[in-house]
Amino acid sequence: MSQNSIPDEILTQFESIDAIAEAESGILTCLSNLLYKPTSSEDPTPSSPSLIFNIYKLLTDDYNNVLPLTSEIASLIKKILLAYACKEFAIAEIVNALACKLGLVKGLVPDEKEKCCC
Repeated sequence: MSQNSIPDEILTQFESIDAIAEAESGILTCLSNLLYKPTSSEDPTPSSPSLIFNIYKLLTDDYNNVLPLTSEIASLIKKILLAYACKEFAIAEIVNALACKLGLVKGLVPDEKEKCCC
């Protein structure tokens, strides 16, 4: 199946759940790489948020003096982190819905109206 095309076959419920979970996993990996993957040899440690580190580098002069943080850059950092948090929350909601669906299909949740996980 190519991107943006209609699949040749219809997936079963379990295949659909697996496909959705795999896609969301890929999105989380990309988000993680955006924030945490080292992008330069100057990045101090692999666990340092590289996106934030790169913004920090934009705020330093040739002598590594930190320049004042402008409200525009602070706003940009805030928007990036809020968007990241919102996407993580949305993915958590999708994973919860998938788990609930599996529970219903496998009979682990006795009734769809029971709100134990949905």
